[in-house]
Amino acid sequence: MKNKNNLYIGTVGIIVLAVLGIMLISKQRTGMMNGSTMEQVMDSRVDTSSTEYKMYSQLTGDEYDRQFIANMIEHHQGAIDMAKLAQNSASHSELKTLASNIISSQSGEIKDMTSWQTQYGYAASSGEMMMDHSSMGMAYEMGNMTEELKSLSGNAFDLKFLELMIEHHQSAIDMAQPGIKNAKHQEVKDLARAIVDAQSKEIAQMKQWQKDWRSN
Repeated sequence: MKNKNNLYIGTVGIIVLAVLGIMLISKQRTGMMNGSTMEQVMDSRVDTSSTEYKMYSQLTGDEYDRQFIANMIEHHQGAIDMAKLAQNSASHSELKTLASNIISSQSGEIKDMTSWQTQYGYAASSGEMMMDHSSMGMAYEMGNMTEELKSLSGNAFDLKFLELMIEHHQSAIDMAQPGIKNAKHQEVKDLARAIVDAQSKEIAQMKQWQKDWRSN
């Protein structure tokens, strides 16, 4: 009888261990899938074939921070200039609201980045005291986008604005994503992540508006 009890207890123990093992393996696989899914979500927001991504993914430390700040200041200013046109020329109230949000959020980020240039000892990249000319090409490119909008009005303006701002946001994401790991300063890492998150959401919204307004 005692042997039967021992055999029963041993069998139950083996079953319990087997169940626990299966649960552990399942949990590990779920974790791996979640991690893989998160990687795919991040990758889907970034165009790794773009010139911006290729350039910034090669930069690290101070070099990334200096280049990123200098060019993102001009990049943001370009978005602000486009958004100001939208406040006057857009025909959809949703677009005017987005334009106001862009002006508010990106003006604040320009203020922060300009302050960081002084704090980190980087040369000024804009204004009368410009010493770092690395952002001049960016300023020229942003100016061309704004010029494309000036002659448009109504729904034609709205659709062109969406096209250009989606492109504009995507280039910002491609510049920022490498900084989540490559930047030297935590403030820059945090801003890079915020840009990827916020502008990815805005791209999704703008793409939906494109579909909705093309039939207007």
